[in-house]
Amino acid sequence: MNSKQRLDIFTGALQRAGLRLTPQRRAVCEYLAHTEQHPSPYQVYADVTQAHPEISRATIYNTLNTLQQLGAIVELSFGAEHTHYDTNPEPHINLICLRCHKIVDYAGELALEETSQRIFQETGFQSAAAKVDLVGFCTECREQRLAEIRAQFQGSKP
Repeated sequence: MNSKQRLDIFTGALQRAGLRLTPQRRAVCEYLAHTEQHPSPYQVYADVTQAHPEISRATIYNTLNTLQQLGAIVELSFGAEHTHYDTNPEPHINLICLRCHKIVDYAGELALEETSQRIFQETGFQSAAAKVDLVGFCTECREQRLAEIRAQFQGSKP
C-alpha cells in the first residue's frame, strides 16, 4: 500500500466520523501516511512541528487518539513511556525487541487471512483487522547481551 492510499484511509476515517479535516489534522495524517517507522506520540509531535510549529501538542495527541479509536492506526503499548503507533494497515507481524523497543514489520508468508476466514467459518466472528506481535530480542540486542555475558564471565575468572 502506498502513502497516498494510507493518507486516504486516515483522512477518510476522520471525515466518516464527522470531523473536519483541518490543516493540522491533515499534517498529522500526512506524517503518518509517509512514515515507515512505528512512531511514539512524542516523535510524531517533534517531527510534525518541525514543518508546522503552529500545531499544538494537544492537537497532535488528540488526532492520534482519534485515529486509534477509529481503527485507522493501532496503538502498540509497552507501558506509559513506550507507546508507539502502527500505521501499516496491511497484514503483517510486528517484531518487537524487549530491550531496545525497536519494532520491525514482517510481511513474509503469512496465514493471517486464511486464519481469519477459518475463524469466521467456525465461529461466525468476522475480523476487521489482524494484529500479531512477536516479542523477543533483535539481532543487535542479542549480540550485545552475549558480549555482556562473555565480559562478565571473563571478569569473574581468577
